[in-house]
Amino acid sequence: MESIVIEIFYRLSTAFFWPVAVALLVLFALSLADLGALLVQARRRAHTAATDLPAVANALAARLPAPGSGRSASLDDVALSPSLARFWALLQQRLAQLDSHEHLDLWLDETLQREEIRIANRLDLSRTLVRIAPMLGLAGTIIPLGPALQSLLSGDMGSMVSHLVVGFGAVVCGLVLGGIAYVLTLTRERWARADLKEMENLSELVLRALPAGAGAAA
Repeated sequence: MESIVIEIFYRLSTAFFWPVAVALLVLFALSLADLGALLVQARRRAHTAATDLPAVANALAARLPAPGSGRSASLDDVALSPSLARFWALLQQRLAQLDSHEHLDLWLDETLQREEIRIANRLDLSRTLVRIAPMLGLAGTIIPLGPALQSLLSGDMGSMVSHLVVGFGAVVCGLVLGGIAYVLTLTRERWARADLKEMENLSELVLRALPAGAGAAA
């Protein structure tokens, strides 16, 4: 009975080797590509001028369209960060469609919440990778130990060394993968906080640029 249980566990562990190995290699390649994209984004953000909030406020006050006019308040000549420009594009569409500025503050809150959810969903991927990468590395290390011990018992030192090399390579890959995911998560969380703060500031400027009481909820 004991030998049957041992054989079952051995077969199960070896059956998981290739899924774990493929997952590690694929995730490692994807994380390197994501790291490259992060570096490009960091360079772009570093060369993007900071948003001039007073200029945004003045532009809004001068160009905010009247309800039902079908026009949008263009801020093409004002420096906006990529995330803020995206948020402003959404706001432009809404302002052009509104028949009234009444309850605009509620729509702004809803849009901000959607942006927060979108950013959180993206961050969840890297947060998950931070946790599962070491697990995959550990699994990729332990699984080859069974065949390595069998090779040791049979005197096949070459096969044993090969299994150990694969195992140690898997744990290194898992740890590096987890480290990359951790850096990606920290950096994007910091950017997300800054972007959401800018969106909140822009929303406040929009409400201030409206006529008194126009954007407030009843």
